[in-house]
Amino acid sequence: MVYLLFIGVKNLFLFPLLFFRQRFLPIHTTLQAQVLSRHPHKTFLLAPLFNEIISKIYIVEGDYVKTGDPLFSLDLRSFEAQLETSKANLTLATVQLDNSKKQFSFYERLQNKTAVSEQAYQQTYYSMLQAEKNVKVAEANVNEIETNLKRSVIKAPVDGTILQVNCHIGEIASIIPFISSQSTWLTAANGTLILMGTVTPLQIRIDIDEADAWRYEEGSPATAFVRGNRNISFPLTYARTEPYIIPKSSFTGTTTERVDTRVLQILYQFEKQDLPVYPGQIVDIFIDSKPNDIY
Repeated sequence: MVYLLFIGVKNLFLFPLLFFRQRFLPIHTTLQAQVLSRHPHKTFLLAPLFNEIISKIYIVEGDYVKTGDPLFSLDLRSFEAQLETSKANLTLATVQLDNSKKQFSFYERLQNKTAVSEQAYQQTYYSMLQAEKNVKVAEANVNEIETNLKRSVIKAPVDGTILQVNCHIGEIASIIPFISSQSTWLTAANGTLILMGTVTPLQIRIDIDEADAWRYEEGSPATAFVRGNRNISFPLTYARTEPYIIPKSSFTGTTTERVDTRVLQILYQFEKQDLPVYPGQIVDIFIDSKPNDIY
């Protein structure tokens, strides 16, 4: 029997160390996890494809939007001017094509083909083919600019809730910065103009130290506790395990925490309902795990 000794002010207290042999154990003393929005695997970081001035913003934080709803739009005057030029070029290319066809038709109607040289005939024929290609190029330019006009209005890719709006009218909307595989949900959100996702259900991403990964059984029951009020807790439903162990990118700040730790990431989910829990919040997690000496 192992005993745990507590030294008080007046008395010595001796307790048998039986708690640590129970099956319901935290994998860490404090196992933290971050609440994520879900659809069904990630939060959407929205940004434009062009560096342009923002002309309108249609939403605010907390708004619920449906797929295709406009979120914000860019200044379209540059693209509109390009569109006018492209349409004029298309008209010019069409006129040149009609002229080439007329010229070639004169040679085609000749009963005596020797009345015109072979060189002139071939030049007219290939001029007509070139004019046809010029029309297609002009049409493609018009379609490209019309597409850019449509893409200058950023729309919601899915049904969801607006979590952050980090832009204002008159600012230059910058293209989203590079996000690597080591970026966390929070660091990636810092560089985006609009952050959105679904909040029903919410997901929790749990980092389990690689030294404790063997103790985790897939689908084990888990409970989350809200920091600041241990009376608020709720059960979690297993979602999936990401089987590739990666370097830990979220730290608790404790002095005993190793910075070179690699972690196994587990995702659980829960229905928010009336719980005072929000995307981005850190919660404490307890998972039903294997005792240390099971093997």
